Amino acid sequence: MDLFQFKDSGNRLPKLIRKVFSYLMICVYMVFGLFVLINGWYSLSKTQSVGIGILLIMYAIFRIYRVVRESGHKDTSDEPLDN
Repeated sequence: MDLFQFKDSGNRLPKLIRKVFSYLMICVYMVFGLFVLINGWYSLSKTQSVGIGILLIMYAIFRIYRVVRESGHKDTSDEPLDN
């Protein structure tokens, strides 16, 4: 028995948890990026704080794009195959 193999038994809970985690991480990256951009970080100069803040916000936007793109795909795992 392979412990790392996940068998989908029709339960949509793992997909829901993944989606909730994705949205949560988007919020974390966006809030932390804005915090670093506005307040700065302790040991970073102003230029470095702006760079890191912008980078974190851009990564949050990229994650939004990935979540939207992934939700646009039709889930065909429950449909029977035409053979």
